[in-house]
Amino acid sequence: MQALFIFLGGGLGAVSRWGLSTGIQTLAEKTLLHRFPLGIFACNVLGCFLIGCVFGHFTQKHPAWLFPFLVTGFLGGFTTFSTFGKDTIEAFQDGFTAVALANVILSVILSLAAVWAGMKVCAA
Repeated sequence: MQALFIFLGGGLGAVSRWGLSTGIQTLAEKTLLHRFPLGIFACNVLGCFLIGCVFGHFTQKHPAWLFPFLVTGFLGGFTTFSTFGKDTIEAFQDGFTAVALANVILSVILSLAAVWAGMKVCAA
């Protein structure tokens, strides 16, 4: 049964990531941030905040389906380390070293801060 929850959550998370990241990146194309992978960056930081909220709120009791569906499935599909890696390497290869370094530094620092903030904001 857990595999079904992960499957359903993962599909919903991936589609949500695609919609949000595509929308944000489309908006960014008309700005100075058009070279920065802002859509994936936003999904990863938001996903980190949400996982912090889940772990901050559900420290003890939670329904058995919650973590497979929401954490492993939805948030696992919503966030993406592989696309972060691809975007960073492409920026390096295209000669946008500052963009690549900014992506690495901002993604790591803000994602960790987002998990911490989510845990604090949603503490049970």
